[in-house]
Amino acid sequence: MKRCLLCQQLLCWQPDMKWLFSRRSAITPPICSWCQQQFVPIEKAQACPGCAYPGTGGEVCLDCQRWQRTKQLLHNQALYRYKTPAMVDFFERYKFHGDYRLRWVFAAAYQKLVRQYPRRQWLYVPIPVDKETFANRGFNQVVGLCPELRLTDCLRVIQTKGRIKQSHKNRIERLQTLQPFALNATVDLHNKQIVLLDDIYTTGQTLYHAQAVLVAAGARVVRAVTLAR
Repeated sequence: MKRCLLCQQLLCWQPDMKWLFSRRSAITPPICSWCQQQFVPIEKAQACPGCAYPGTGGEVCLDCQRWQRTKQLLHNQALYRYKTPAMVDFFERYKFHGDYRLRWVFAAAYQKLVRQYPRRQWLYVPIPVDKETFANRGFNQVVGLCPELRLTDCLRVIQTKGRIKQSHKNRIERLQTLQPFALNATVDLHNKQIVLLDDIYTTGQTLYHAQAVLVAAGARVVRAVTLAR
């Protein structure tokens, strides 16, 4: 018997009529229904079309209005609200404590969202982590959410001494962050359509820095998908 990845209670999968008449094998969900209900989905129709900030009634939020003055909006799509106890706890365990098993909690839903952009037309580009973070954690948390996707690893973090992690900065400090990314020289992005993949959209600064590098390299369109907003 499998256990919920979050609360460890035994998982009991109940087949429905649709499954009974299909030829699909049984798939036990990674978490129990109670844990799943603790995460708050973002209603796309009621979210900002620029960043997926929830509750704007489908209007462009003030942050995206400011981005619009100098940038092409990323039209980020996100699955869940970040500032909820369940999601904050998930990232604490997965991202900061390095529990790699937890990638399966959202991998299927995250990849389904990304696949709205057909792979034959779009490149999937994950936001990279710096060498120190990778050495300590052992994985890129964004790549962990994409076990079945073919990714284009074309960005790298510019290594700077004493660099402060984004998670340790407040809003103003995030917005003042200098360009942290550079392009891997072997990648041709001329006229390409790109989907940036990240775990959390907060101020948007990280994603827009990545967009700037990709556009400078010739990318035609850059969009974004995040797990949380």
